[in-house]
Amino acid sequence: MKKSIIYASILAMSILVAGCGKGGDKADNKESSSVAVETSNGETTAETTKAESKVNEEDLKVPGYALGEIPEIPVVVLPSLGVEEDDNAKIKLDATKALASAKGITVTPVKVENDQVIRGASTAQLGENGSGQYSGENMTVQTDGDGSGQFSDAEKGITIQRETDGSGQYSDINKGITLQVNADGSGTYTDNRYGMSLIVEVDGTGMYTNSQNSVNITVDEEEAIYTEGNITIELRKDGSGSYADRGKGLEIENDGKGKAVITYKGEEKEVDVKPLVYSYKLPLLRSVPAVPSIEANSIMITLDSGVLFDVDKHDIRPEAKETLNDLAKILTEANITDFEIDGHTDSDADDAHNRTLSENRANSVKSYLQSAGVTANITTNGYGESRPVATNETAEGKQLNRRVEIIIPVL
Repeated sequence: MKKSIIYASILAMSILVAGCGKGGDKADNKESSSVAVETSNGETTAETTKAESKVNEEDLKVPGYALGEIPEIPVVVLPSLGVEEDDNAKIKLDATKALASAKGITVTPVKVENDQVIRGASTAQLGENGSGQYSGENMTVQTDGDGSGQFSDAEKGITIQRETDGSGQYSDINKGITLQVNADGSGTYTDNRYGMSLIVEVDGTGMYTNSQNSVNITVDEEEAIYTEGNITIELRKDGSGSYADRGKGLEIENDGKGKAVITYKGEEKEVDVKPLVYSYKLPLLRSVPAVPSIEANSIMITLDSGVLFDVDKHDIRPEAKETLNDLAKILTEANITDFEIDGHTDSDADDAHNRTLSENRANSVKSYLQSAGVTANITTNGYGESRPVATNETAEGKQLNRRVEIIIPVL
């Protein structure tokens, strides 16, 4: 009896000394805790309890990513300038504006010729000799025949001042667009249609804002920071970075040395991960267009495969169904009678695998739209890695290449 009391006293003193020496470490230990308890016969003993985690491992993951993996910062894609809609179009850009604000979706007018999508095909409307002047009721043109010069269209609200190297200014007051670009691609861009602004230097550093999606991206030589609502992603030059979803209470911290600590609802888990690759850059600005017209006979809706599907899968993710429901509603209300769905991948894995995966993904989108009430004639294609829109040498390029495109004729 006396020995038990002595041992318990020694244990209690040890705990007290340890607590004084380590400050708050005792409170932070979530794995186990030691407490002194009194037995039924009055003796005091030490008891150690083990905290058991009740968190499902899936709750520790970012949807669509592996355990401890931090998502890539989405690539900034700027809309084309000077888009003109055909009066006989069956579907207008205004009808897809709400859809374009959804995460992972872009809407672009395109020209389709011989089964090939021609993106941003702009044409210069110049005189017969390629140079000269014109003055009309609402339009004035002064051009040197090489795309440089000045253009003003009061009816469309468009003004252009362009140098031979593509630098200059572009303004569309009706759409709230302004562009100031230098010959090296640096400059500023604002677009009130989408609440979008971009300030970029020649090395890809700068700042991007999209108030429609509550997105902010800042990039400098040492780190890139992305915020969208409750989500923040940080990538650093030393290979470290972090992810935080304040709405869910999930945090991931990559130390850049092969370890990541995941925190969720007060519990922590350490896992092995690869250091992050810091290569993110904001896009340089395009040259000022010679004339603000784009030949468009179709509208292309691009869906990010990372939003629709898990890695290397073709089943529609539950989180993507709301977006596809919105798309189905627009297609139905616009009385679209036919369109095509094209699946594309990056160059990871072999060509046969990628082609099959892209075909399956296109068919999954088709099946879901049909189940949501779309009755149009839908054709599907799986092009695998054969039609990239960006390089496959960078993570940002691969992200752009992993996509599903829906092409809708408008003429």
